[in-house]
Formats: sequence, structure tokens, C-alpha cells
Amino acid sequence: MLDHVFRTTPLHRVRLEVYAFNERARHVYEKAGFVAEGVERDALLWEGEWHDAVVMAVLRPEWQARTGTLA
Repeated sequence: MLDHVFRTTPLHRVRLEVYAFNERARHVYEKAGFVAEGVERDALLWEGEWHDAVVMAVLRPEWQARTGTLA
């Protein structure tokens, strides 16, 4: 997806949110190049408990450095 976005659009940044309890997804996003930027505290009330959301993003220059691409 990042390859498509950065090769075919002028976007500089791709952002996502992942709930803090979803460690597997966060690991996958980090492997794809996303970096944690912050935490939205108590972003989700699920089964009577509040959970944080981690804000993550990847920037075009970071993606270019990882892939060796100048797109």
C-alpha cells in the first residue's frame, strides 16, 4: 500500500491509529516503516474498559530511505 501511495500520489505522510492492546498489528506497522508519534488516551471504551490508541505515521523521505526509491 505504501509503495502505491508514495509512487502515485503527492502525499508526504500516511497516518494510522492502532489500539494499544493490539501489539501484533503495531509490530506489523513498525516493520512497514510506521513510527509511533503519540497516544490518544482512553480512545476506546470496549467491554467496560478504556483503551489507548497509538498514533503512527510514515513520511515519504523515510519510506524512500527504506526502499531506496526516489519516487
